[in-house]
Amino acid sequence: MRNPFKYGCVVEGEYFCPRPQLQKQLASYIESGQNVVILGARRMGKTSLIKATVGSMRGYKLLFVDLYCIRSISDFCRRVMTGVGEASAQMPFLKKAMSLVGRLRPVLSFDTNTGAPTVEIDAANANEPDSLGVTMGMIRKLASEEKMCVVFDEFQDILDLENADSILAEMRSTIQFQPDVPYLFSGSVRNEMARIFDDSESPFFKSAIQFTVGAIDKDEFSKFVVSRFNRGKRKIDTETANSLIDYADSVSGDVQQICQLIWDSTDEGQTITLQDMNAAFDLLFSREGELYGENVRQLTPLQVSVLRALAGIGGLKIFSEEFMKKVGTTSTGALRTALKRLVAKRMIYLYGAEYRFVNPFFKEWIRRKM
Repeated sequence: MRNPFKYGCVVEGEYFCPRPQLQKQLASYIESGQNVVILGARRMGKTSLIKATVGSMRGYKLLFVDLYCIRSISDFCRRVMTGVGEASAQMPFLKKAMSLVGRLRPVLSFDTNTGAPTVEIDAANANEPDSLGVTMGMIRKLASEEKMCVVFDEFQDILDLENADSILAEMRSTIQFQPDVPYLFSGSVRNEMARIFDDSESPFFKSAIQFTVGAIDKDEFSKFVVSRFNRGKRKIDTETANSLIDYADSVSGDVQQICQLIWDSTDEGQTITLQDMNAAFDLLFSREGELYGENVRQLTPLQVSVLRALAGIGGLKIFSEEFMKKVGTTSTGALRTALKRLVAKRMIYLYGAEYRFVNPFFKEWIRRKM
């Protein structure tokens, strides 16, 4: 039987752990045309939740635009057209979208592996001053003719673009005239999303209701983990499943990755214990240990020491005497700078008052190897 766990991608169907309360609330916002800011750490399952919710709603077309690491207006226009291609169950819809951005010279092709339609645009034309308006106008026109939910994923990365404020202003000028079209703005960097939606000088100030996607209910997630292992004729008790969830800080994507690794390193009929997690880590480190090592080699000695301390004693009391001694510095300024750089490198992130590893397996590798 194939592995019953998935990670690193949008999980759908049987691979998705249902979240009925969140799905019900989000669906009610969508049905009322409410714009929503969806907040949550990476790998917490925001995208899977969005797609599962919209997919269960009759008649809605989902225009999903991934803005992760966007670098230019041309890139934005291309990402939107990629989303249009993915949303195009019928060719007339896609041709209509292409006609609305004709000056960007869209070219239709088909993925050789999946057969799915893809749309490329002329990068030079997409960098013209009015290309953003043309693209947003296309969305507005399509949404006026289709029952549509528009999603901008990793929306905070818009801030990395030159003239981000004017770009946000132009986007807002289109969106505000579509009161019946729900726009969902999903983001994983809370302080940057706050700059967009909570700053009184931002064009998007108070323009959407906030919706937080946190950890899946532990009892429900544990039942899901147990049932998925049982499906493949492997046994795991609730206590062990809870321990796996706790290890991954209840981050759904990380729990799925741990379970997938344990599945790959065990056999049919086996009873899963916490000892099997060690074998899973050995398998993971054989695949990714070289990459982890290369990442560490690019850090300063102080940054490495900070990672060791975070892996060893956690990131709740980073300016305590114990933590400073573990790091080997008496300078709070130097420590703040190191933490800031590690956040910028997306190795750690601030969750409330606690610094956590973005990747818990990197944390385990640091603990074992460093």
